[in-house]
Amino acid sequence: MQIEYKRLYEQVITILKNKIDQGDFLIGEKLPSERELVKELNVSRGTLRDAFRILESQGVLETKPGGGRVLVKEINHILETENRFLDEIKQAAILELIEAREIIEMGIIDLVCNNAEDAELYDLKKILEKAHEDGIITDENTDFIFHYSLAKISKNSVLVNFMELNLNLINEARNINFDNKQHVIEAHKEHTFILNALIARDADKAKQAMANHFSKIKQRMGEK
Repeated sequence: MQIEYKRLYEQVITILKNKIDQGDFLIGEKLPSERELVKELNVSRGTLRDAFRILESQGVLETKPGGGRVLVKEINHILETENRFLDEIKQAAILELIEAREIIEMGIIDLVCNNAEDAELYDLKKILEKAHEDGIITDENTDFIFHYSLAKISKNSVLVNFMELNLNLINEARNINFDNKQHVIEAHKEHTFILNALIARDADKAKQAMANHFSKIKQRMGEK
């Protein structure tokens, strides 16, 4: 059986539901191994695990240490909760991206302190100031511009490519992070602290400000 549609994990869930309805999988029994299901459904292990993660979050499956995955109840209301399932996966991907960005952008600090020209840092300062005229944020895209600019003035093309390749997820994170104007104002202040430390070539202070910035991002996204 081959799956050829978009949102492959949804198709996996639908097929598993059909198998349960048909009695191929019984409540209380262990599912076939990942290797068997990957081969039968002709999907990647990552897609299969996305489906499993959703089903586990809904209490349909339980993972037993050393015992595989056990079916504990039927799959119901898949279509009604489809968007929520997608949101859960997207949220997880965004949080993972933020974790990766935090590691990478902490490292950017040293490169910026060593490689950036004063004029480049002051140009970025002007961008931040222009976006915050009369105490009002006039350009919410400044968040991406700020982080992307740091990658550019670090003079490392790989870091620039990383930001560009992950633009869609970065924008998704920004939409969640900036779900109200107060969050935008808070982020602007955090950017300013980082930039002022960079202008002073104080790498330690800039890293502290960057770490605080990412901590606040996670809080604004609702991570406990």
